[in-house]
Amino acid sequence: LIHFYKRQTMEGAKYPPSEFSQKYAKVLAPEGQLVSPEQMFGEGKPFGQDTEDKTKLAFKVTLKKLDAMNPITEQNKHKLKNEKIDQIVECFPGALPKNLPELLAKSKWGKPPSQIFCWKDWWAIHPQIVKMLEKQVQLVQKWWKYIDRAYPGDDEILASFKRIVSGILTHPLTVGKCLASHTKSRSSSKAKSIHLVGTDRPEATMIYSGFFNEIMAVIPQNPVKLTLVSPDPANKQLAQDCPPTAPMLIHQRCKLTAWDGLYHDFWDSYVDKKKVEKPDVVLGIHPGLHAEGVYEFWEPTLDLLLDKEITTVFTFFSREEYEASIVRLDNLFVNYISKGENPFGSAHVKQTPHNPEEMWASNMYHISFKGRTMDMTTMTLKE
Repeated sequence: LIHFYKRQTMEGAKYPPSEFSQKYAKVLAPEGQLVSPEQMFGEGKPFGQDTEDKTKLAFKVTLKKLDAMNPITEQNKHKLKNEKIDQIVECFPGALPKNLPELLAKSKWGKPPSQIFCWKDWWAIHPQIVKMLEKQVQLVQKWWKYIDRAYPGDDEILASFKRIVSGILTHPLTVGKCLASHTKSRSSSKAKSIHLVGTDRPEATMIYSGFFNEIMAVIPQNPVKLTLVSPDPANKQLAQDCPPTAPMLIHQRCKLTAWDGLYHDFWDSYVDKKKVEKPDVVLGIHPGLHAEGVYEFWEPTLDLLLDKEITTVFTFFSREEYEASIVRLDNLFVNYISKGENPFGSAHVKQTPHNPEEMWASNMYHISFKGRTMDMTTMTLKE
């Protein structure tokens, strides 16, 4: 689970914790769940001294790779403190409970979703998840003797687990909060519709893993219609399994459909022809509007969303991407609803590979808008 939402951290290179986790999964997590070293090494146990020594050496090599990957400066050392701990925790295969998606699906929030404003609130209503993570902390503590670093304490390891979980759940919670914030109250029998545009692996994994159930926790009354639209390879299988003409029921209150292609083409083929409903809101997770060569593909979709006055939300990895995207959107005279930090952005913050002073995390910032401030025919400001 830890590695579901990782994006490659170094250009042309693998992420060292993922490499370690995959290579030593049979040693640390033989059944897919982390166990203690006492269960694996010693007389009558699966592995002997040679494997134990190799495991210790592999930890050392992995930490050296991470040190080379994340240069510490006077300016960023306070930011990297948590990341250094997180990277070690990421090394442990099967560290997150296997049944986390199932447990979340069965859990009911102890407070109305309207009273859950941030991660602190979310953790407060999920004490059973915290207890599960506390058990995993004890296993990590036992393995720490193989790591050439001082043990930071149980509280720090638990906090690391929480950050890693936030990196997984940021997507369904951001989707759910987007729907809750930008749709009007309606009869409990009427569905709320969200179109996820430019989707790739995180959104697809959210569906396959079952973490989409947190969307339903945020929207406890109404049915939900999820539509994923993207030419990304991660969306192709979903598009085959549940095309717009044959939505799939993935929850008693949630239908899913997907389409392989660009959103403005999807709109022409399905929404304009009334084969698919007009969405309550459109959400693009990490669209890359700031990037040359990417923005050009978004221009027809942006013009469509603005001209049709569809409520639209975009999220961004970093402040750098967020600010550059605002410049792009300002040039289109967008009418902003809100913008700033996303309270349910991932707390699993990492250093960007291109600038040691820049940090990124999934859904760190968000922008929402509807229509334009300018009448594009008369080029006059709208009242």
